[in-house]
Amino acid sequence: MVKKRAKNIKQRFFMAKELRLSISLIVIWSLLAGIIFTYAAKELSARMEHGVFSFIAVFLGYVIIVIVLALFFTHRFIGPFERLKMEMKLVLAGNYNRRLSVRNSDDFYVRSFVLEVNRMLDELENKCFDKEGFRKTVDSGLLRVMALVEKENVSKEKLREALLSFHDKVESLLMRKGSGKV
Repeated sequence: MVKKRAKNIKQRFFMAKELRLSISLIVIWSLLAGIIFTYAAKELSARMEHGVFSFIAVFLGYVIIVIVLALFFTHRFIGPFERLKMEMKLVLAGNYNRRLSVRNSDDFYVRSFVLEVNRMLDELENKCFDKEGFRKTVDSGLLRVMALVEKENVSKEKLREALLSFHDKVESLLMRKGSGKV
C-alpha cells in the first residue's frame, strides 16, 4: 500500500517534468521582464512628472511585454503542431516509414511528445503487415500449385508437397508478422 501511494505521488508530481520546465520558463521570463520593466518605469517616472503620460507609458510597456512573451511562447508551444499535423497526414497517406521532426526551437514538452509519437510509429511499423508482399507471395505460390494441377500426369504426392510448401510459406510469413518483422 505504501509503495502504491509513493508511486501515485511520484506520478502526480514528477511525470510531466518537461511541461513543468516549460511553464517554469514562462513564469521566470515573465517575472524577469516585469521586474526589469518595473525598474525602468520607476527610473523613468523619477525623471518625469506623474500624470497621464507616465501612466500610459507604463501601461503600454506592460502590454508590449505581455504581447512579446505571449507570441514567443505560443510560437514555441503551438507553432510546431501545424508542422506536426502535416507530417502526420503524410504518414496517414501511406508514408509509414516517415517520422515526425523536431526543431531545436521547439519546446521541451513538444520535443518529448514528438519522441513518444515516433516511438509509437516505430512500434506500429514493426507490427504492420506488408499486405502487398504477402499478396505477391500468395499469388506466386497459388500459381505454382495451379500449374501443377493443370499438368496431366502429376501425382497426388507432388500436389500434396506443393500445397504443403505453399502452406509453410504462408505460415512463415504470418509468423514473421506476429513477431513484428514483416
